[in-house]
Amino acid sequence: MLMTETHPFGALLRSLRVRMGFSQNHLARMAGVDPAYVNRLERAPPESTSLPSRKVVMALAESLEAGPVDLERLLVAAGLCPESILRLGGWDQSLGDIAAVLADGNLTSDDRAELRELLRIVAARWRSSAPLPSQGR
Repeated sequence: MLMTETHPFGALLRSLRVRMGFSQNHLARMAGVDPAYVNRLERAPPESTSLPSRKVVMALAESLEAGPVDLERLLVAAGLCPESILRLGGWDQSLGDIAAVLADGNLTSDDRAELRELLRIVAARWRSSAPLPSQGR
């Protein structure tokens, strides 16, 4: 079978669907969409601009029992704002600053990894549900 490139949303949707052991028909019925629509989403070419609405992505994610990370990945692949950004009230300058640094082509992979680790530690400091990283004592 010849595999052709598909849109990132379709590839991710298919991956999550297969992981759950669902047919396209089963997923579509659970999400309340037409089975042919799921097929079109999964087979859409990379340059496709015909992407699902937030409501459809949320229904698909719920049907797939997607966790928070997979939900964010589906939303971004569909060209939609991630839930985590919406909960913040939208994009702000601090997010833009961090994104710009992480996207800087001059940043080495080691520096990028270090920045990500620092952000994780700083976030843990103020996250009420997460313990602080151990100090290795």
